[in-house]
Amino acid sequence: MPKELEIVGSAGRDFPMLERNLLSHLRLAVLLSLLSSSLLLHARLPTPSDPGSAQTPPSKTGLAVAIIEVIAAVAAIAAGIWEYWQGYADMSAQRGFLRASQTHLAVLSIVGLVVFATCLMLISNDV
Repeated sequence: MPKELEIVGSAGRDFPMLERNLLSHLRLAVLLSLLSSSLLLHARLPTPSDPGSAQTPPSKTGLAVAIIEVIAAVAAIAAGIWEYWQGYADMSAQRGFLRASQTHLAVLSIVGLVVFATCLMLISNDV
């Protein structure tokens, strides 16, 4: 049975904020999984001067980076769910301000570093 809370103060906009943040984490996970599948399928955007450059040969580095991207996508979903439940618990306890979780910040910082490192690898090497 859902728990009913009285709408006081900013609760009317705080619950949609939590849902919007969770959906942003899911969107990040979908983008990371899309990047992973493009690495697994060896698909790239072709250069205009060489239309056959969209296919790259299979490599073990591409497989390793794709696995890291999938792990980062799962971590982004887990961080989003963690943040949602922490915020929901804070609002259920009727705290004036939501607590910031250092765990969430650490996990998303690692995901950001993975994305940055992957971009650098894709720019510099034929992964």
